[in-house]
Amino acid sequence: MMWREAVVLAVVSILVRTGEANQPPIFTRGMDFLTIAEDTDVGDSVYTLVATDADGDPLTYGVSGQVSTDLFSVDPTSGVVTLEKALDRELTDEYELTVTVTDGTNLVQQNPTIFITDANDNSPVFQNVPYQVDVDENDMTQPSIFRVTASDADQGQGGTVYYELETGDATKFAVIRTTGVVNLLQELDYEDQSVYQLRIRAEDGGGSLNGVTTVKSSTTVLIVNVLDEDDTPPVFIGQPFSTQVDEDTPVGTSIITINARDGDYGNDNPIIYSSEGDNGTFSIDATTGVITLATGLDRESKRDEGGVYSFDVQAQENSNLSRSANTNVRITVVDVNDDMPTFYSGNGNSPQSSFTATIPEGTSAGIPLGGLDMRVEDNDEGDNGRFTLTLDEEGSKYFEVVPSIVYGQAAVNIRVTNSSLLDYETLQSIQFKVIATEDRAPEHFSSNVTVLVTLEDTNDNSPVFNQSKYDLFVDENSPDGTVVGTITATDQDSGNFAQITYSLQGSGSDKFDVDALTGQITVAKGNELDRETIPSYFLTLLAVDGGGRASNVQLEITLLDVNDETPTFQRSSTFKVYIQEDAATFDEPLQVLAVDRDEGTNQDIKYSIVGGDEHNNFTIDADTGIINLTQPLDYEALGGEDEFHLLVQAEDEGQPPLNSTTTVIVVVEDINDNAPVFQPDVINTTVSEDAEQDTLVVKLNATDADSGFNGRIDFRIASGSKDKFYVTSSGEIKVSGGGQLPLDIDNFGSDYTLVVYATDRGTDPRQETGTATVSITVADINNKDPVFNPSEKTDTLPEYPNTTYPSKLADMAAVDTDVDSQLEYTITSVTAQDENGQVVTVDQNLFNITNMGEVWVNGELDREVAEDYVLRLEVNDTAAPWPGEQTATATLTIILQDVNDNAPEFSSDEIEQNVQEQLPVGQLLATITANDPDKGPNGQVMFSLTGTDLLAIDSSTGQIKVNNTIDREDGQWLNFTVTARDGGTPPLSTDKEYHWRVSDTNDNDPKFQSASYSGDVSENATVGTSVLTVTATDADFGSFGDIRYSLVPVDSNFTIDEITGVISVNGKLDRELEEKVTLTVTARDNPSGPEDNQRERSVEVIITLLDVNDEPPTFSQPIYTEYIQEDVDAGTSIITLQAVDRDSDGPNSVIEYSIEAGNAAGVFTIDTDIGLIETLKPPGMAPGQDFNLTVRATDQGSPPMSSTTVVRVKILDTNDNAPVFVYPTANATTTVLENEPAGTFVVRVRATDADEAQNGNVTYWFDPSDEYNRDRNNFTLDPISGNLTTKVMLDREQKAQYVLYIQAKDAGFPPLTGTTVLRVQVGDVADTEPVFTPELDPVTGEVVPQTLTVGENLPAGSPVGFVRKAVDADDGAVVFYFIVGGDPSGYFDLDKATGEITTTRTFDREAQSSYTLVVKASNDQNYNVSAVSRRRKREVAYDPADQTLQEVIIQIGDANDEPPRFTKKQYSAGITTEYQFGDAVTVVTAIDPDDGNNSVVTYSILSQQYYDRDSEGNIKDPTDASGTFKIESDTGQIVTNKVFSSDEKGYYTLQVSARDVGGRTDNASVEIYLLREDQRVKIVFQRTPDEVRAFQDEFASLLSNITGTTINVDDIQFHTTTDQQTDELRTDMFIHGVDRATGLIMDKEKLIQLIDENYQFLVRLLRDYNVVEYQVAVPPTEDVTYTNMIIAIAALAAILVVSVALVTVICACWTGRLKRELRASQAMLYSTKDVIPDLTEKDALQVPGTNQFAIDGSNPMWGKEVYVNEIAEESDSDDSLDDNEVDVKSPQPPPVDDMTDDQEITVNLYNDEYDNYTKFPPGYANGKFILDAALKEHEDSKKNGPSRSFSLETTEI
Repeated sequence: MMWREAVVLAVVSILVRTGEANQPPIFTRGMDFLTIAEDTDVGDSVYTLVATDADGDPLTYGVSGQVSTDLFSVDPTSGVVTLEKALDRELTDEYELTVTVTDGTNLVQQNPTIFITDANDNSPVFQNVPYQVDVDENDMTQPSIFRVTASDADQGQGGTVYYELETGDATKFAVIRTTGVVNLLQELDYEDQSVYQLRIRAEDGGGSLNGVTTVKSSTTVLIVNVLDEDDTPPVFIGQPFSTQVDEDTPVGTSIITINARDGDYGNDNPIIYSSEGDNGTFSIDATTGVITLATGLDRESKRDEGGVYSFDVQAQENSNLSRSANTNVRITVVDVNDDMPTFYSGNGNSPQSSFTATIPEGTSAGIPLGGLDMRVEDNDEGDNGRFTLTLDEEGSKYFEVVPSIVYGQAAVNIRVTNSSLLDYETLQSIQFKVIATEDRAPEHFSSNVTVLVTLEDTNDNSPVFNQSKYDLFVDENSPDGTVVGTITATDQDSGNFAQITYSLQGSGSDKFDVDALTGQITVAKGNELDRETIPSYFLTLLAVDGGGRASNVQLEITLLDVNDETPTFQRSSTFKVYIQEDAATFDEPLQVLAVDRDEGTNQDIKYSIVGGDEHNNFTIDADTGIINLTQPLDYEALGGEDEFHLLVQAEDEGQPPLNSTTTVIVVVEDINDNAPVFQPDVINTTVSEDAEQDTLVVKLNATDADSGFNGRIDFRIASGSKDKFYVTSSGEIKVSGGGQLPLDIDNFGSDYTLVVYATDRGTDPRQETGTATVSITVADINNKDPVFNPSEKTDTLPEYPNTTYPSKLADMAAVDTDVDSQLEYTITSVTAQDENGQVVTVDQNLFNITNMGEVWVNGELDREVAEDYVLRLEVNDTAAPWPGEQTATATLTIILQDVNDNAPEFSSDEIEQNVQEQLPVGQLLATITANDPDKGPNGQVMFSLTGTDLLAIDSSTGQIKVNNTIDREDGQWLNFTVTARDGGTPPLSTDKEYHWRVSDTNDNDPKFQSASYSGDVSENATVGTSVLTVTATDADFGSFGDIRYSLVPVDSNFTIDEITGVISVNGKLDRELEEKVTLTVTARDNPSGPEDNQRERSVEVIITLLDVNDEPPTFSQPIYTEYIQEDVDAGTSIITLQAVDRDSDGPNSVIEYSIEAGNAAGVFTIDTDIGLIETLKPPGMAPGQDFNLTVRATDQGSPPMSSTTVVRVKILDTNDNAPVFVYPTANATTTVLENEPAGTFVVRVRATDADEAQNGNVTYWFDPSDEYNRDRNNFTLDPISGNLTTKVMLDREQKAQYVLYIQAKDAGFPPLTGTTVLRVQVGDVADTEPVFTPELDPVTGEVVPQTLTVGENLPAGSPVGFVRKAVDADDGAVVFYFIVGGDPSGYFDLDKATGEITTTRTFDREAQSSYTLVVKASNDQNYNVSAVSRRRKREVAYDPADQTLQEVIIQIGDANDEPPRFTKKQYSAGITTEYQFGDAVTVVTAIDPDDGNNSVVTYSILSQQYYDRDSEGNIKDPTDASGTFKIESDTGQIVTNKVFSSDEKGYYTLQVSARDVGGRTDNASVEIYLLREDQRVKIVFQRTPDEVRAFQDEFASLLSNITGTTINVDDIQFHTTTDQQTDELRTDMFIHGVDRATGLIMDKEKLIQLIDENYQFLVRLLRDYNVVEYQVAVPPTEDVTYTNMIIAIAALAAILVVSVALVTVICACWTGRLKRELRASQAMLYSTKDVIPDLTEKDALQVPGTNQFAIDGSNPMWGKEVYVNEIAEESDSDDSLDDNEVDVKSPQPPPVDDMTDDQEITVNLYNDEYDNYTKFPPGYANGKFILDAALKEHEDSKKNGPSRSFSLETTEI
């Protein structure tokens, strides 16, 4: 028994060990009962599966099953579950899933159930729509009129539905929120509104959707039809009623028809009409409402009413209630021309035929005839009352009549037109007619009146000119004495009184002379006749006779043009325009415009482009100056030259022609029309596999021909990077991050093809992109272990192979992906087993392996000895960085194969078979067996069958099965051979023959002759009618070939003969129920046999029923109801009816529509084909009335059939009439007294509205569009009654009239409004002073004074102007004006009644240009300023708050009475040979104290002379140098007009002139010296160039005075440092000096010397102007060659070696003395004045090497706000003490009581960079005084202690 226990324990131990080795995983987190929101997005993670494995095996998660995999996917590694398909809770609210986890051995499943939670993703849906309900008007017995119902598929609050009224009349209807019940809140009035449309919204209770609380809603419409009751008076149709009638209309003519109907649409009572207030002029038919003319009309009798008859008409229902309504009728009488013009005297009403008048002879033209009181009238209207007034031929000689055209009536004035004919000596009276003639009326009625005018005699003969005005002409610039013309006058008197003398008067009369006796006019000042300045002179020629009578005549002397003006471009500066490339035209027309002050052809200008357009890109219109492009410009083709400087010439057509030019700059703007281009666009490159993140792979080069943002390129990788590369903004492709080896070839491959985009930043017209392809190859490195693939391999060998040894056995090559690997192979062990699994010892050298991984066998292998061998292999990469670490192992198993030496043998059992035909394919018939004693494939038997294809044998099992259908009719026997073959090589086989019998079966189906059958029969065919015959055959014999027919369905109204197959009618047919009948006919054989041995076939039979017209068209509804507005237009679609005819296509079902009844008025039409009903015209019916249209639909069958329906069209009222104000009339004025209390009644406004019901309900409001009108704030308007009352107490002085814009608004939707303007006049109470209305500045809002102008030099008494009128708010108030301030000297008079200001003296504008007066407005004409106040300079100060005062500024207008004056009489400048043509030399300036155009100065050069020097430097006689320089006429800038040579050594003298527009001039001289560059001195300022230019003349003058030379400023520019950098905070001024004695240019050294010698006088000057330094402008040229410099340096080096040794010895001796002296250098840090007592502290010198900027005055830059350390740093001197005044090496300052201790102080006494010591005054230039000062300061400090600190200060300006 012990052995059994041992066995059990061993088995248990094995089982336990096996279980420990592979435990199944366990889910720690499954998905059971997981809830997922319905709105979870596809792709979201919904859960993470977690499982554990006791063995620590890697786990793989998954899902299985169709539902699971459709809905979810699981990350096999992380277990994250992701939603793959959208969820819908409403379809499925829970799922059962299958989730799995495996450790590679054990698969664990879990079947959790998950639940879908609801999201609010469904909106409520209304049920049983549409909604409509009828409600009786005035009925509130049933408040609940309807209920709407909606459902929501969501759950909870999201599925709870609430209702509310969204649109509709909320005052009449309400919806219960929870139930949807619609309640009626008020009684409805059919006349107000007959139909209501209520939009009801259903919304759910809200819920979460995608994380957001969402409320879903939907809407529907409920139509509420109001049913009418009899409760409304008649309603007039077509208001307002107004028309026109001709004045001569016969009595009895029908004028207008009044239409009214019962206000209740459902109770149409007859209407009786009557009129009131027409005074019997008209009559109205009581039944029809036709108004006819009862009496004759006379429009003139109604002239005051405008020819309008206005009366009321009443419409009364003919019913028991007799309700009535009134309306107003207005009939306007159109005038007929039945009156002619008639003359009256004054206000009389009796026509007059004659009038008389008396006037003195010679009465001036324009004077009316005195005592003539004439009136003319024509009472007709319009053109009938229009007529003209004329005089007959006699009267026209002397007079004119005004007005010449009259409408209706006018007062007639007759005025003198020709006073010269009114001469008593020749004429004593004049009689003529005034004629009035209608000029537009076709009758042209006319009348006239006679006028007798008597002349009174006077002494009235004065000289008479034969023309009222003379026009004379003379050329401008004509010489003096040129005859202009001769003008004479005559005098009808005789003797001395007829002697005439002539003289000229008027502005410009001094330019001409007139002969006093002959009247000949000649030129007096021809040089002043300039047509462009004054084109015409208007003079008065005075003729005085001997008796003192004078006459004058106006002369206009026109100066004829001479071409003396050059065309001037209106824009003096350069034109600059911009245009985009590729643009065909400029955005705005580019036009240059020049003007020529000449006239005629002299001012005609032709334009041309004369420069700057070498490639003819532009054209210019010669006449208009419009510049266009010849073709679009290409920015890139310009090569960076994006500006065209077009030189445009304007040339006049005078003789000779004159011209001028201007420059037009056209800037071409780039557009984005070029894509970036890679160069190259295909790139191949390599990067190492071990490249780290951000390693540069390749730099791309892309260019864009565009500029700016259009050419700025951004790079991005479009594809191919596989996240391994990125591109920078500069086009560098770099390695991306991604672990220790981002480019691991084994993981990611070695080849990358990147598509890189270069995209510009342009947007106009689009962004452009270029593409490049970058191929990157990753270069391998040796970092991978070799790998056997496979690592385990089994090979088989023949038992005794027929081969020689050694022989190759197997390939076991390892793979190392590194390109530089070197692999070495070894066999570490060989083991063998025999057939029974016993270990066999073999020779270890039986196998070997090569360095190629080939395994060879060295001897014969015997299966009987060992059947399998196991070889352990190892490979080592000897080229690895650490050999022995990159290895791999493999196992090769060799199994020996048996040799095939036995053929298979069949079993002895004989198989006989009787096979039934028609067995199914695959039916097993028999199994053949055979055996082979060989092993393995040699013993594996395979079967094959030959002799027939009806059978097939399984090659492995020997099973024989049916392969094809066996048909006994094809043969009764199956003869075949089976071969058994083993798997040896070569194979061995055995054959065996078989013979099987075939038995018969019913295996043939009946076969129809056709695949399908079809036929047709009339739908009214009778029972028994044959339709068609079907036929089938069967290949079998006997009962198997006998066939019977059947038909399905059996209730198809058809039957079939089972023997013959004839199909015939078996019932009533109806095509409309079924047009085609599909039958199935079955043919079945073996009718007498069992059903399971019967075969059948079926065929489809389609029978078409032929149509007969037996169906009428039918409508879907018996009554249709539609609504239209009363004012719908013709062509409005109402409804499309659709009737259905069940007959077949063709005439039987073609339907035509027609309106049979209800359309008597022809309002509607119907489309006969489609049934669309439209309006032909507006309905013409009142709202509430219906059209009941009977519509018939008729088919086209024979006979035709038809049906009808009713379309009820309800007319809805349209709010198409706006309220119309009937009182007061528009712009009416009403009055309310001021100071009345608030609430005072003003007026009641009233408006009517012709619409019905609420559309006609009118309320009154102030017009909301006039909300900013403050007038309305003072009144209250009752919206119901229209009563207007005051809101506040009104004050007429604050506001005399209020304008109110009042609106009448109806209650329609949308509401319509009417407006009227009402003016409320406030009655006056006298209580205010006159005030001036201030003029305010529109920007600042400040009060602007009144400005008047009076010319200078005018005589006393000249008018200035009128003071701005003051206004007294009181009616009838008189205002008086007084000067109360600003005129202490009494220079002005003020007419207190008119407010006109005049002068009391002559003014000079240049002495004082303006005066400011204070004017007082008062009602007191005796207002007076007190005597005390009159003595003040400004008696009353102007106060803007006192509106009785007006500030008046009187400007003194300029007269050109001042000449221009140069700022200097002599200017000087210098130029060098480097000056180019057109370079600026200097500017001369003249100032004209006049104003405006009179101050404009024009510059010119009068003469130019050149003073040359001989060889000894003496000045030669001057020579003419005209043309050397030019001057800009408008700026005074002198520029060079030639290039100067170095042999010119003299100077030029220019005489320049400044001239104003009046010809006044001033002259100055300019001396221009020719300089060499080395003759100039540069002065550096710590100021900007603009600041220096402002004081350059003053500075040069002061410097000239101090140095005694003439200092000329040559140039001013930004400072240039020694390293050629521009310092924009400093300025270089270049000057030269001229010796006043010799006139020669001073040498630069001489000028520097003069400045140095006068330094003590220049210190303050240099300081005041912030002079930093002065030096020679051009440093001396160094003559030492480079070689000499090397020699000199070498020599200096040798000397320095010797010097160092010498200095060392000397320094040792002098250390003590130098310490004391250097310590004493503190003294000069602040106290230079102690050593140079004649200088003040302000004039202290700048001392090199000291804190030179710490003392006021120690530097010319004193006063500039800078930090001194910053200034010192600019010197680049390491020795400056500004940063560290002294270098105190002792760490602590010495105590006061120990002053004798030595201290080492380092100071630079002589700074090589700042050689300012050379600039000290004489006696101090050697600098020794610095040391003396230092020692003195040191001695003082020993006595008194240190007194100064070393802190630096900041100076200020």
